[in-house]
Amino acid sequence: MRAVKIAMVLVVSLIIPLIGPTASYSVPSTWPKVPSIGFSASDDSLIETQSYVTGLSYPEGATSGLYTRTVSCASVDDSLCTNADSIFAQMILPPCSATVTEMCVQSLEVSDAKGVLQKASLGYEIPGQKYPASKIRNSPVGGSPSVWNAKDSLNSSGADEYAVSVSTTFQNSQNKGCTQFVTSPCGFTRGFRARVYPIDRTSNVGGDQKCLWVEGQKCAKSVDFALGARAAVTLRIDNLLTGFLFGRMKNVTLDLTSLSSSTNLLRVEADPIDVPKIYAYVAKSDLSKYPKIVDYWKDRRRQLATTDFTSNDTVDTGPSPEWAMGDFTAFEDLVKSGPLVTSIWRFGTQSGNGSGSKCFDDKSKLQGLVTTNAPTYLPNPPAFENGELGYKVAGAHYLEDGVTLFKGSYDLVLRSDFARCLYGFTNAPIQAKISVVSTDGSTQDIATESLREDAAREWLYLSAKNFTFSSPTIRVKLSQAIAVEAKPTSGAATSQGTTPSAVAKEATPSTVAKKSTAKQITITCVKGKTIKKVTGTSPSCPVGYKKK
Repeated sequence: MRAVKIAMVLVVSLIIPLIGPTASYSVPSTWPKVPSIGFSASDDSLIETQSYVTGLSYPEGATSGLYTRTVSCASVDDSLCTNADSIFAQMILPPCSATVTEMCVQSLEVSDAKGVLQKASLGYEIPGQKYPASKIRNSPVGGSPSVWNAKDSLNSSGADEYAVSVSTTFQNSQNKGCTQFVTSPCGFTRGFRARVYPIDRTSNVGGDQKCLWVEGQKCAKSVDFALGARAAVTLRIDNLLTGFLFGRMKNVTLDLTSLSSSTNLLRVEADPIDVPKIYAYVAKSDLSKYPKIVDYWKDRRRQLATTDFTSNDTVDTGPSPEWAMGDFTAFEDLVKSGPLVTSIWRFGTQSGNGSGSKCFDDKSKLQGLVTTNAPTYLPNPPAFENGELGYKVAGAHYLEDGVTLFKGSYDLVLRSDFARCLYGFTNAPIQAKISVVSTDGSTQDIATESLREDAAREWLYLSAKNFTFSSPTIRVKLSQAIAVEAKPTSGAATSQGTTPSAVAKEATPSTVAKKSTAKQITITCVKGKTIKKVTGTSPSCPVGYKKK
């Protein structure tokens, strides 16, 4: 149960609200019986149901950087907020209508019993406070989640209702004194999360605390999709959405088209996914056995570490995306899986920017969408290093029963011209070979692997599934076949009596080598536990390896 590094020789990938209310954190069923330190992480995060605008200010003369005064505002232009040091707004996008034509939910589709996607009909928007759009600060209308009916696509409870919540977040940290609110540093930092979740509205006579919302005597609860279901949501969203998205889903298809100079139409289609909770604790009485964890905790918790070590409380750091990989690495030998969080369907923005290539500098486009069922991952886009796009994820080796292997799923949708920018490729088709290599050099078998490009040559789709979490690295080697004129030797004919006119060449980032038209053969070479596969017309094993 160790960290997994996903590194792709092109390729291959929590959506973090910027600030504001977070999910309440409940005590997990795996809570330790004695005072301990540790972490637990789960993907049953808050489902946003309300829009709000908050003004945040420092105490007069304070230099701590902590906001201590807050005020609720009726809009981002409300006079109560104009003098705040910072404004944070969460706007839930309403359904598109005759009056709301930008930044809205256009449609929902859910597959029927035959697996065919069917358009759902809009039922209603959940009652809640509305917030007007602001042309001055370039923020959208804020409403509530919408409920859609899919009469041919019943969910696991037998109901035909599905809720769509597209929560957009806006923060201006330099609000006071700004007169230009569209550009940096006064402009909003933006993020969003789109989620589709089946619901069942039942009687709430008993006052169930697990209700997403209550309407009269009805309690809306989140339930699972039907087995094998697939969903697609289409959004009108501003074209300031760029970089990489992250999702909890699988088998993704993405379409992005321009509607106007400021608005794109984004459609994401995918299957829901299950993600196991993970946790790890050390009893405080046993801390002397774990010096690595003690040292990590002193850095992780700084001024609080001494109290953490001596108190009679269990200290659980909870789901903290920016610390998630560090928490996992420190406790990796103790990490276990908890219950599955089932039927997740969501995607949204990540924090940070990609690095390692000038191709990341293009802020005018959405570059890709990465999805995985790994419980832990780095909350920022991949980095391009040594010809690879690398992304780290982590998870326990087994599921909650301690016997069933946890099988990984990883999908990438990547803009084709971004991939070609990274590698200097032409518009010719791209090829890929996927392998999963463990830290000891041995190669895992992947039950499913695929790479395809859509007909319009706009998006590359990569998928790797059924790898295990024993520190593998996923590698995708990309190449490209280009037809070029061959130069015959002294005008001589070939043995078949014809003069060669063209031969396929394989383009890589650093070389252009001739690709033989002869039959390609793949052999397996072994050196201890390390396994390599060599392909060619007459392949041979590297020095030190033996043919298996």
